[in-house]
Amino acid sequence: MSSEFRIGFLVHDVSRLRQILFDQEMRPKGVTRAQWWLLAQLSRNGQGGMAQAELARLLGQGKVATGSMLDRLEAAGLVERRPDPLDRRINRIFVTAKGQGILGDMVEVGRRLNGLVLAGLAPEQLAVADQVLTAIKRNLRRALRDEADAGEAADG
Repeated sequence: MSSEFRIGFLVHDVSRLRQILFDQEMRPKGVTRAQWWLLAQLSRNGQGGMAQAELARLLGQGKVATGSMLDRLEAAGLVERRPDPLDRRINRIFVTAKGQGILGDMVEVGRRLNGLVLAGLAPEQLAVADQVLTAIKRNLRRALRDEADAGEAADG
């Protein structure tokens, strides 16, 4: 198999295996992969909360599926919905203090797992890996934007 195809498989496998390892660590805390991913996305957004539609887009899933997950997280006391101050039709989603505790656990688990996953790699190797993966991510985002732009042009 040529390296141009192998890289896709490697990236996928590394991501999948790391997710499985992370899941194993988070399972005793009662948080599923989808839930910890949602909490992680909310935590990256800062203090303003996120609209459910925006969150669904970031997660790559529908508003209904996101709403169901938010219902479960809200029932567990990890997130709360608050009316948007500018648009009463929209609820903004915020991480609660209990959810912040889970996020803290996630950071701790992530750091510990990074130590295991990155063991034996020199800082220079990690820097090159970071540069390569960042470039691949940028290319993918550009391709997705171009595809969306082409679709809008065809619809227009």
